[in-house]
Amino acid sequence: MTSSHFRVGILATMAFLLAQAAPTSAQTFAVASIKPTEGQSMNSGFRRAAPGALNATNVTVKMLIEYAWGVREDQVSGGPGWVDTDHYEVVAKPPDDATANDPAVTRLRTQALLADRFHLVLRPEKKEATVLALIVAKNGPKGLKESTARADFVTNGHHFSGKGMSMSSFAADFLAGTLTRPVVDRTGISGAFDFTLDWSPDDASAAGNANGVTPSMPPLLVAIQEQLGLKLEQQKGTEEYMVVEKIEKPTAN
Repeated sequence: MTSSHFRVGILATMAFLLAQAAPTSAQTFAVASIKPTEGQSMNSGFRRAAPGALNATNVTVKMLIEYAWGVREDQVSGGPGWVDTDHYEVVAKPPDDATANDPAVTRLRTQALLADRFHLVLRPEKKEATVLALIVAKNGPKGLKESTARADFVTNGHHFSGKGMSMSSFAADFLAGTLTRPVVDRTGISGAFDFTLDWSPDDASAAGNANGVTPSMPPLLVAIQEQLGLKLEQQKGTEEYMVVEKIEKPTAN
């Protein structure tokens, strides 16, 4: 590595840490409650909440980091052992005058919350990886209705219904999570859309037609092309990993 590359790397890391330390008012929750839980006594995860709010039940700090930065479990490392073992209930509300309540803003607010209450400092690392790229298929996109709805989606393992979804959010929030692989948006399609998707899960043969799954449903990758006019292909890319540099037990409410 040359000295110029080293300086660029240092500056990039400093910019990242400064961004963490100085969120704008639009990127912070108005009020937040963080309470320890037993960890084994209830289900764990993120519940549906009011626009711009956060409602996390029995989650670890690592799970909060994964949510806030949109990364997988294996993309977060470092920190003390309690980052993986201590569980919390986190309820946070946005400012009353908030005008941007899409999931991306809620993630930014969660980043600010972690920095404020846990004194979290992360160091980003980029690594080369083979990623799945979401691109436009030969005959062009279809089934996408332009929308001004608040970004949101629901899925049950074989049906997807999205409202106000961008292609980047569809790739990062739904496809990457479903396929457990990095997926990047390279469609070149801007804007937000309402659309649905139906497919047959991998274990459909064992499930038969239970829970609404029918033999006529195509596999997910085929469904994406047939129903949306998009497709996934392997391409070279990079993934961002998060290393916990500093963290403390949360401050009192």
